[in-house]
Amino acid sequence: MKSFEKKKMKYESKDTSDHIFKQIRAKSEKYFASQKGGKNGNTYLWVKFISMMLLAIVAYYALLHAGSFLTLTLLYIVVATSLLIVGINIGHDAAHHCITGNKKVDNFIFQMVFGINGMSGYFWQIRHNSSHHIFPNVFNYDSDLEITNMLLLHPGQKTHKLHKFQHIYASFLYMFSSLIWIIFIDFTFFYRKDHANLKFNHVPFYELLKVILLKLVYFFNFIALPYILLGDTFSLFEIIAAFVIMHMLVSLALTYTFFISHHVVEVPYVEADEANHVVHDAWSRHQVITTIDFNPDSPVSNFIFGGFNLHIAHHLFPEVCHIHYPALTDIIKETLEENNADWYKSFSFFEGVVSHVKHLKITADDILAENNKSHLAGSI
Repeated sequence: MKSFEKKKMKYESKDTSDHIFKQIRAKSEKYFASQKGGKNGNTYLWVKFISMMLLAIVAYYALLHAGSFLTLTLLYIVVATSLLIVGINIGHDAAHHCITGNKKVDNFIFQMVFGINGMSGYFWQIRHNSSHHIFPNVFNYDSDLEITNMLLLHPGQKTHKLHKFQHIYASFLYMFSSLIWIIFIDFTFFYRKDHANLKFNHVPFYELLKVILLKLVYFFNFIALPYILLGDTFSLFEIIAAFVIMHMLVSLALTYTFFISHHVVEVPYVEADEANHVVHDAWSRHQVITTIDFNPDSPVSNFIFGGFNLHIAHHLFPEVCHIHYPALTDIIKETLEENNADWYKSFSFFEGVVSHVKHLKITADDILAENNKSHLAGSI
């Protein structure tokens, strides 16, 4: 039995009538022909992977020998930041099978990287590849619109008066999103059958065992072992405090990195025609207009964010390693300009944060106002 099935839904077409994506694809194939590793990773990617893992290992070793609370906390942050860069750069690409091109090898890398960060990869990979990537920002079909009831992102959600203030409390919530995911969300997925456009029929029992085991290993490595070795220097409370501070800072940066690519003022949400099982747009155009880049010309951002900052290229070429995104972004921008298509958008990371906060306020105000109108109309 297949573990999940998809709701029936498709786009009007793969490409636009003027074949813009076909033009982009043709130029990209010429580029890939000039690359020794094709669409997959190269030596630079492996150097980044190994260097970040070595930094995490050295910092973790130093953490286990820390002599002050400040040093302990800073080392926790260095470890987490290194592993975050590995997760975004390597884990994400491995989930799309474009590190080596070998699905078994890439799946192993993906599961390993997510496991080191205390997360289960099973549901995340399916939801990411079979829901979000196909229907980004489409109500009821993008699983990323169903992450938490604390944020009001689409009209189909149950509303609360608290949502009126979501633009105020969102950043505080984001500080704890990684811990909430590790402790709570990973487990709730096992008891949910419906995930946007996906319906899970069967989840292997060993996946639950894997989740339990990796959580135990994660908390042993990051709380129990430091306390065992440093118990004479730090109390358990201090160990946990440093661990939580680490999560608060890294989680805030990670969550904004995810959200500003899609959930901002500059890009739209889309409602599918469920009666006819169609999204009234071309797949290629939809991927571009519902996605936005940040810091597209920054080598530092390219290194840290591993293609998340060049997200349009990622959505058009999810099977391609992120090291190729700068070149693909140039191709995309050039081709859109040649066709007078003003779809491409970008901003800085911090402009994205501001736009996301504005988006949260506007979205909540609009949905709550519409619900009030409906309630008043129903009471007349």
